[in-house]
Amino acid sequence: MGENFDIQALMSYGDDLINLLNAKNRFDVVSQSFDHSEALHEDLNQIQESIKDCKKKLEACKKKTDEAYSDVSARDDEIERLQRELDEDMELERKINDELRVLADELKDLKAQWASIDEKRQSLKRKDRDDLRAEKKLSMYACVTKVIPEADVNDPFKISAYMVDGEKRVEKFQLETNEISAYESCNSIWSIINKQ
Repeated sequence: MGENFDIQALMSYGDDLINLLNAKNRFDVVSQSFDHSEALHEDLNQIQESIKDCKKKLEACKKKTDEAYSDVSARDDEIERLQRELDEDMELERKINDELRVLADELKDLKAQWASIDEKRQSLKRKDRDDLRAEKKLSMYACVTKVIPEADVNDPFKISAYMVDGEKRVEKFQLETNEISAYESCNSIWSIINKQ
């Protein structure tokens, strides 16, 4: 009975199989489904390969990004160091410029002082030259007239001098010019000279 049942079961499967094979549409659907599943399986494999490639590219990109960040960090440190050096150099340049301005001002003052000293020196030279000329004139006048004017007279209305005779005797005289005219003063001096 068990064998009959198995044969009957097999026969029923066979009938089903025959029906399935006879129903061409169904077979075509199953066949297409199978073909479609194979195509899907190939697409799935390609997608998985693409995902693997994308993961590799993503890892490479992440590595490059990390390297770039570390480079940027290193560059930021370098930029900060260079900025500090630049700031220090600019501060040093500012100090040097300040010192140069101070030195330029001091040099300008020294030049002004030198010009003033040089002007005084030239003035003293002229005064010495003028004094020498005046001394020579006085010496010449003293030789000719035997009259030596007194140098320390500060009153513009007084003429004071010394007469020196041939025997080296000295006689002082003084004239008040505000009491007599210039002509009379001149004649008085010539009179004193002619007494010699």
